[in-house]
Amino acid sequence: MVFNLPQRVSIKDVQNLYLTGQATVSDVVNYFLEMIKEKDKNIQAVVRYNEELSKKLAGEIDQLLSKLAESEILDLIKTKPLLGVPYVMKDNILVEGEELTAQSKILDGYKSTYSSDVYNKLTQAGAILIAQTNMDEFAFGSSTEYSGFGQVTHNPWDNDRVAGGTSGGSAALVGAGVIPFAIGSDTGGSIRQPSSFCGVVGIRPTYGSVSRYGIISSTSSFDQAGPMTNTIDDNNLVLSVLQGKSLNDQTSIETKTKNETPKIKIGFPKEFLGDGLEPAVSEIFTDLRNNLSTEFEIVDVDLPLTKYNLSVYYILQTVEAAANLERFDTVRYGQQKGQEMYFDGRSQLGDEAKRRVMLGTYASSSGYYDAYYNKACQVRELIRRDYENAFENVDLLIMPASPFPAFKIGEKNNSDPMSMYLADIMTVSQPISKLPGLVVPGGFIENEDSKLPVGIQIVGAEGSEIDLYKIAKKIKSN
Repeated sequence: MVFNLPQRVSIKDVQNLYLTGQATVSDVVNYFLEMIKEKDKNIQAVVRYNEELSKKLAGEIDQLLSKLAESEILDLIKTKPLLGVPYVMKDNILVEGEELTAQSKILDGYKSTYSSDVYNKLTQAGAILIAQTNMDEFAFGSSTEYSGFGQVTHNPWDNDRVAGGTSGGSAALVGAGVIPFAIGSDTGGSIRQPSSFCGVVGIRPTYGSVSRYGIISSTSSFDQAGPMTNTIDDNNLVLSVLQGKSLNDQTSIETKTKNETPKIKIGFPKEFLGDGLEPAVSEIFTDLRNNLSTEFEIVDVDLPLTKYNLSVYYILQTVEAAANLERFDTVRYGQQKGQEMYFDGRSQLGDEAKRRVMLGTYASSSGYYDAYYNKACQVRELIRRDYENAFENVDLLIMPASPFPAFKIGEKNNSDPMSMYLADIMTVSQPISKLPGLVVPGGFIENEDSKLPVGIQIVGAEGSEIDLYKIAKKIKSN
């Protein structure tokens, strides 16, 4: 069945089908499943389809809608703002009864015994999960090349390039125009960087504003789930569904969204717009600055501790990752393999997971704890103050999400893991400081025979999401 839907479909486009009687929810679910299956032959973003679950939920909503008039459906959408909207979700967010592996062989065949807060909130709002998406194993990576099962996700704009990581599967499907929205998780840039590479809108919300309950932990003090969408309004809508304090997550907070700032002052951090930025990316930001300066006050901002961001991030990330992966010991979680149960089971971890476990164990071990982990915690606080000082003079910061557009598959592989770590240089300081960051498409670079998207990253103080979306609309309109 073919519907009158635009190439980059929005939530409103889907719901309009129900309001005008053009389609049932079951029709829409089948339509998007078929679209994804066709497009995914080249992208390889899906790790499994949730057809039985999605058709069950669609049937229940169809039964409800069949009894309602158009005005009543409109009223229902006010209480269930994602009513009948299909979506996809990263393979590290639990759904009761559905398989989940975080793309690690150690969890092959595992079925979730409960659902995450993220999934429950989306379902209560009427959304329908239709597929789970590829990621780097346990969310360790920057390209979605490192699934423990060997699946590599390709960029929808150029299939020879990466989609970004670790939420590359989610970003690629939104970027391909075959789903209204997707859910990813962001540890050090895993929503924002693939959003930039795939030309979609993606947000890492204020830390704690979206519950982490039911999300397999990579780095507990950094991880945050968030939406990836085709439009800014859709992103705002899905985030509003996800945010809120949960009794299941002690680190979650009641969303304290600040009021919209009447006259926004924008800072451009010199440290993120100088050396190391690809010239074509730099040109996009120069043009953006000139365009915004006609309406907003623009100032240069210093973040002097930027040079320590990667060091602090990777010390803290590996220490927390090593601790979080201890539970996958084949006794509590993970498959039992061979006679040497623990060692044979742990051997199923991929190279990057093993590398981070070893680094984190070393950095937190006796004799090195103060020199590495404790020192990184102290510098983390200084980096947070760096941003606090900046936000005393400006309301928002604008910077790249990546120093370059999507790179070729295999270009930054295991032979040089440091080059992959450096790909995160624009996105790790926000989780260190618990700040929200929104990426919006900002232009394209003609690269060889490809047209590659470049994302604009907007960063604000905690709870400043309303201002992020406001400026994002200005950027999109320029």
